[in-house]
Amino acid sequence: MKYQKWKIKREHHVLKEFEWVLTRMESIKQVKRIIPWRINNSAWSSSHTWVNFSYTTPSWLKYKLNSCGSSQECFVICDPKDAKIIVEKVKRIL
Repeated sequence: MKYQKWKIKREHHVLKEFEWVLTRMESIKQVKRIIPWRINNSAWSSSHTWVNFSYTTPSWLKYKLNSCGSSQECFVICDPKDAKIIVEKVKRIL
């Protein structure tokens, strides 16, 4: 059974460096759900952590979370009319 804590779906682990980002994202009123995806390890390593907005579809936004040689995709479910608002609010969080 999948564990859900309010808006964040806990099917996969979340990179611990980004727990605070997802917690703040779930406080945005327009966000319906946040779905972190699998964690991928990459060959190159960086000491920097960053969040990149990738693209939007009619039903969700895709973000990429990168930290110390690991990356994770994160999908934010929302209404299409709220996409720009959410992107701007997430920029302010970071």
